[in-house]
Amino acid sequence: MSVDAGTLLAICVMALATVFNRTAGFFLMRLIPVTPRVRKVLDCLPGAVLVALLAPGAVHGDKGMMAGLVAAVVAAKLVRNDLIPVAAAMAAAAATRAFLP
Repeated sequence: MSVDAGTLLAICVMALATVFNRTAGFFLMRLIPVTPRVRKVLDCLPGAVLVALLAPGAVHGDKGMMAGLVAAVVAAKLVRNDLIPVAAAMAAAAATRAFLP
């Protein structure tokens, strides 16, 4: 199996961009005072990221993504935890894809 040089270069550039963004975010957040408003925004980020990952597939008719989105929203409303909605979304998407065509 051979790897195209352009593909390998693209993967390396994306990896560097990801590392840069994560590190820059970490260091820049030290400069921002954590006010109650900033804390609310930071508390909403995990749910927003989860919805941003699931919503495009759900809108385009992916039954697994739709089930995952519904499960994540229901789990988030029932428990105030970030990990349980993610697990519920993964389980619902996997079950839907396993049992529905």
